[in-house]
Amino acid sequence: MHANIAYQLLKPELLKHQVQIYYTDQVGHSSKRSEILQQIEYLEKERFFNEVASQDSCSNFEFLDDSFNSFPFKKAPKVNSKEFVDFMRKEQPDIFISIRFGQIFKDDIIAIPKHGLLNLHSGILPHYRGIMATLHALIDQNDKIGCTFHKITDSGIDTGEIISQSFLKTNSSKSLLWHITHIYRGGTDLIIQALRQIENSSFIKTHRQNINEGSYFSSPTSKDFLNLKESGFNLYSEKDYEDIIKTFVSS
Repeated sequence: MHANIAYQLLKPELLKHQVQIYYTDQVGHSSKRSEILQQIEYLEKERFFNEVASQDSCSNFEFLDDSFNSFPFKKAPKVNSKEFVDFMRKEQPDIFISIRFGQIFKDDIIAIPKHGLLNLHSGILPHYRGIMATLHALIDQNDKIGCTFHKITDSGIDTGEIISQSFLKTNSSKSLLWHITHIYRGGTDLIIQALRQIENSSFIKTHRQNINEGSYFSSPTSKDFLNLKESGFNLYSEKDYEDIIKTFVSS
């Protein structure tokens, strides 16, 4: 769901460029997913496609599936393999942009794009690195959450130099799923701004983050979701799900 929404927000800008899109099926290992994570996966995948794709009001919403047709679109190979690295060197791409991508990039592939490999992280760096940063920001009862657009300069996770950040005020009446989805409007704006900046000046300013600050979070546990509930937030609600569809899909 979130990859589709992010793409839809970016699409008007991407149509100005020559683009190749690669996707991964998931982030992390499915065998390690708790029951709650499986529930989230259902909401983001099966329910989203089964209920939303069939709606006539969604005819302008392009799904990242077999019917996708605006750009070349394929499942990602092993991005650090010699074959893929050699292929990309021949392609000479200007930029790589990573959003919810399920592989770790290493030095050879990172070095290829002219303007760098850039990642949209769904959390505020350096405070919330790793998986489901929004969950932990809500547990900590932050008054704002957001996204960080940063360079990937090595195989460290969410440790690269920061380009820009966007923020969203938290809403105690809304669920985790609502918050995760709504940060992507500001996050995709950061990508659009960077693309336009590259076109105008071919240079993106960055600043180093202090990785001694903040924390890294791995796959959330049942205790994390209990802490979320104790902080006053639900996992999702039907009202929030309908709001997401109305805001990002049907409009």
